[in-house]
Amino acid sequence: MKRIIASLLFFSLSACSGVKMITPDRKLAEKVDTSKLYKQTFLQKMNEVKEKFRQGKADAALKELTSMKEEGLSSAERSTRKNLIGVINFSKKNYEGAAKNFEEALALSKEDPSLESQVYLNLGSAYYKMNQSDKALATLSMADYHNLQDNEAKKYHQLYALLSQQLGKKEQSLTALIRSLEDKKSVEDLKSEARYTQAEELFFKLTPTERVRLLEDFDSEKNLAVPYLAYKEAEIAFKEGNKQKVQDYSAWIEKRYGNNNEIMNLMKNLGTRSENDNVKIDLRYIGIALPLSGERKSLGERALAGIDIALEELALDPSKKYRVEMKDTQGSAATAAFAVKDLIEVNNVAAIIGGLTPNSATKEYLEAKKHGVFFISLSPVFLPKEEKNHLLIEVPASIESQVNHLFSPKMIAKLGSRPAIIYPKNELGEAYANEFWRRSKKQNLDVTGLISYDRNATDFREPVKNLLGIKFTREREEELAIVNDIANLEKNKSIKRIQNLQPQIDFDWVFVPALPKEVVQILPNFNYFDAFNLNYVGVPSWRSELMTNEGYRYGNVFFMDEALGTNETSFTQKFTAKFNKQPKFVETIAYDSLKIVSNIVEAAPTMSTRQDLDLALAKKSSIQGESGLWKLDEDIWMKDMATFKIKRDGVEAL
Repeated sequence: MKRIIASLLFFSLSACSGVKMITPDRKLAEKVDTSKLYKQTFLQKMNEVKEKFRQGKADAALKELTSMKEEGLSSAERSTRKNLIGVINFSKKNYEGAAKNFEEALALSKEDPSLESQVYLNLGSAYYKMNQSDKALATLSMADYHNLQDNEAKKYHQLYALLSQQLGKKEQSLTALIRSLEDKKSVEDLKSEARYTQAEELFFKLTPTERVRLLEDFDSEKNLAVPYLAYKEAEIAFKEGNKQKVQDYSAWIEKRYGNNNEIMNLMKNLGTRSENDNVKIDLRYIGIALPLSGERKSLGERALAGIDIALEELALDPSKKYRVEMKDTQGSAATAAFAVKDLIEVNNVAAIIGGLTPNSATKEYLEAKKHGVFFISLSPVFLPKEEKNHLLIEVPASIESQVNHLFSPKMIAKLGSRPAIIYPKNELGEAYANEFWRRSKKQNLDVTGLISYDRNATDFREPVKNLLGIKFTREREEELAIVNDIANLEKNKSIKRIQNLQPQIDFDWVFVPALPKEVVQILPNFNYFDAFNLNYVGVPSWRSELMTNEGYRYGNVFFMDEALGTNETSFTQKFTAKFNKQPKFVETIAYDSLKIVSNIVEAAPTMSTRQDLDLALAKKSSIQGESGLWKLDEDIWMKDMATFKIKRDGVEAL
């Protein structure tokens, strides 16, 4: 909560300096002919003064404004002049002087509603800086925010929310927070905002009646936060078993936001899950979708070997008779999705284990999700976080699990709060980049670089140059000219310069979600461009012989992976005894998948419907498996991760 409030406390100069060129196409609540209010000569003069101000010549701009004669100026022009004087004083932290000029500007601004609202915002900001919270809120309350441009209205609502919260006006604060989110067009963008997290916290502190009233207050406003909060209400009603309330919220949302496909898909999925209270299931009847023919046959057979050990263990208890229904996906994503559909609609299995390869995992999960069926994936599912829920467990650490660990307080404390990322231009790389960006925004971290590269490239210097800011740009022309002049004066012309510009290292660490064979080609380029001893963080695939042999050469090289134990487990003993070889990754996660299902089922063996299983999963806080621990966070399962450092003599757990 402190981080969220801190983000609202930050007010840039633009929050109080929104004097823009006055044109007839401004956003006005009522039509105003600005040509009758402002002479072109006045507008030109104001723009010249503002340009000086933008160039950092505040004193010169202020002197020019104060020397202007008011004789012959209209009320709106005099107000504009006073407002700009106030803005410059505000920038110089002379808040009393700023407030005085804003007050004078306000008295003259009545003819121009847009200017008047802007001055109210500026005056409220000045009072806020002077720690006069009551006066600041009262001033903002006088403004009609509909007359503000969108970016200014957003700042207005942010300040209004902060002041209301400081003064204990929780509903007013929440209303303003919601209005500050009206520019969000997708659930992913909405949930990435720290302000939404605060809004949701405040929303659910209200009584049920207050929540309904607040939602209805936004009836005529197309703000995505409103139907999403209503969806969250419906989701709570579902978990409470209140089917009628789910239907009521569904009808309310459809009537007002029926054209929003994203919200309607969420409600459709919730409706399906709600109807599952009538679908009787045998909890110990498990569907398995694996490639048992085609190019992936050997992979499917390895997974089956792990599942076989799990079935033998479960069979030791005669009272727990597990049975499985097998479907061959033939290594095809389309066939895999159909197999999942068949397992649900024809066989009526309780849960499905599948998704052995990433290309089929997403299709299989989406099919299971349509029916509200629990799906255990043997590969990561490349979907935005908002499209996942507690009915999905990704047995290998999901992208969300990895990035969650990456942005944990412990990691940020160790690495720093200014991350950068360099990632491959493919589905996996973009999935990492999207989640990386979402989490950094939510935690108000300063991402200083977001660079992609072509996986087919053989030379990775260009993306590294982009990240280091040494690609030739206009911004560094003067610096380059100076460096070149110095180079021309050097007597020893035989010295070969690697580059002309020194790297700009404005980041604390670089996340590189790439395969080891790409990493060992990318990281040397940082040293090549004189960027030494940087912090690099990678993904579980970095636990490889190639990275162990090469990684330590490039700087401080870390990677995330599951905290695998060193001791032999009962599974490895049984597997080795039966197959005369050690189990590898595929065998282990396949074994784990069935054990996860059994752990959930045996914790509540009286469940009899799909909805029972759904609710049991939603109420669990954690699930322990052979390969790790999963915790439910924001309705998705996050796997616990550990950090490792690659050193000259091997890998060290931190």
